[in-house]
This record gives sequence, C-alpha cells and structure tokens, in this order.
Amino acid sequence: MPFSLSDIPFYKENDRPIVFITGGTSGIGKVTVRELARHGARVYVTVRNEAKASALLSEKAEWKNTEEGYEDVVCDIRTIECDLMDLSSVVRAAHEFQTKEEKLDILINNAGVLYPEYAESSDGFETTIQVNYYAPYLLTYLLLPSLCKAATPRVINVSSLAHNLAFGFSFDNPNKKSGWELMNKGTRYAQSKLAILLFTKEMAKRHPNILSVAVHPGVIVDTALYDELQSSDALFGIVKFSSKMFAQYASKMGAISIEDGALTSLYCATDSGLTAELDNGNYYVPIAKLGKCSKQALDAGLAEKLWVWTEKLLIEKGYIPSL
Repeated sequence: MPFSLSDIPFYKENDRPIVFITGGTSGIGKVTVRELARHGARVYVTVRNEAKASALLSEKAEWKNTEEGYEDVVCDIRTIECDLMDLSSVVRAAHEFQTKEEKLDILINNAGVLYPEYAESSDGFETTIQVNYYAPYLLTYLLLPSLCKAATPRVINVSSLAHNLAFGFSFDNPNKKSGWELMNKGTRYAQSKLAILLFTKEMAKRHPNILSVAVHPGVIVDTALYDELQSSDALFGIVKFSSKMFAQYASKMGAISIEDGALTSLYCATDSGLTAELDNGNYYVPIAKLGKCSKQALDAGLAEKLWVWTEKLLIEKGYIPSL
C-alpha cells in the first residue's frame, strides 16, 4: 500500500497545523478528523447543529494516541456551526474561524450529497450543486486570507470518479431542472463533481502558492451517500435495484472501506513530498495515487469561465463583496 495511517506524521504543539474540514461528523470525513486530531493537528469541524457537535466531541477521548512516545499528543477538535445548504451560514462559519485563528494550513472540502430528490435551498440553488460546489467555492474564497498566512497551505477538494459522466457545465441551466427531471439525478451529481475539479484546477492557477488538489476517495458502499441510493424510489425502483446490484459486485469493482476511503485525503493533507510547485491542481485516486481526470476537467478555458461565472453569481447574491 503506497500510504497508510502509519505514514501520517505526528505534530508537536509548536508545529501543529490548523485544519478546517466540512462533512467531518460521519463517513470518510470523520476518519479524516480522527486521524488528523490524534496525530496532533488542531481540527475545526463544521456541524449543522449542537447535537452533531456533542456526538463528535464525545468520541474524542477514545481517539487519543497510545503509541509509545506520543501519549502526550493533544487531540484538539473544535466545532463551528455551519449548514452548507445556507450560504449565509457558510459566511458566518468562515468569519467565526477567522476570529479564532490567524492562519489556516489545511482546508478540506469533504462534505457532499449524492442523488437527493430535487429540492432548492433558500438561496435558490439545487441541493447537489450547492453542497458539492457552491458552498466549497464560497468557503475557500472567504478563507483565502487565512490560507495565505500559512507557510505551506493546502486545499483538498473531494470530487468523484463520477465527474467523467459530465460533458460540461450547464451555465444556462445549472440546477438541471428542465427535461426529464428524474433522469437528471445522476447528471446533477456528475456536474457538481466536475465543477469542483475545475475549481481545483483554477485555484492552482490563480493561487500557485497554495497546493490545491482534488481526490476521488474510492468506491465506498458503507456511507450515508450510498444510503440515499438505497432509500430512493426514483425511476420506478431502478436506482434502488441498481444500487443493490452494485453492492453485490462492489468488491469486484475495487470497493474499499471507509477507513481506506479517507487515506487519499489524508495523504494529500499530510505528505511532505507534495508541493505547490510540483503538484498543484493534481487529481488523486485510491490509494494516494496520481489519477487521470476527464478531458472536460482539463479544459483550462472552462475552468476559468466557471470560476468567473460563479464569482459573479455569488457577488450578485451578496455573499462575496463586489470588487
């Protein structure tokens, strides 16, 4: 295995990185939080409510490292309330973090949704595109001053192999509401994961001193995202049936555990061999391997257009100050 938990460095008080992560209360995000914290990082985790925060913090004592020589490493986890379905909440979360810390070493945009029923947020955006793209774009944009104060800042965006199914970005119909709506569940997800990859590429170009990478965590059945498929009655049960068939043959498709699914993000967050100069804009696949993204994801013109279009959209909504 090219990277394992034993490869994560331990950090002492005077060199501990400051981490901000979304989607850290379950799945691969929770494993990412656990391992970064037990290795000495100070980890800020977004939570939707106090119950989520209490549940996460109650487990902290169980995560303390017991390896010889590292028993004194402090497991430092802090929570910030944030609902990615409300962009004003994203703004508040970014500002709250900036009142607590001078710099940000590692930002991990981990949260995501898969194939929800069509719904729109209070901001007027479809659920999938808001959580998987607009929210991480806005959060990263607002935290740029904090990232720029770190010595070797990193941004890790969780994308998906599914980005290959998107053939571009629908600027005229980003919510993908028109057409046969039920069939658009998959295309909405694919578009959102292509968008975060394009965002990663443009971040690398605009901010060359910040290591910005995207990851495909792997085919992971035991997650909340997969549960959404199992509960879906879309397409007259075809989606649910397909997901069961997928689970049956997942091992043949290279399915991995939640634990292993976090490894590629952890690699990108902690490996000292990765640098902004040599690795910016890369796409990594399980486990900790350089991957090949789609032709659309490599389209520099599309990446720039999407960045400018999104910035304008969020300025119009009042979430980004007009320059």
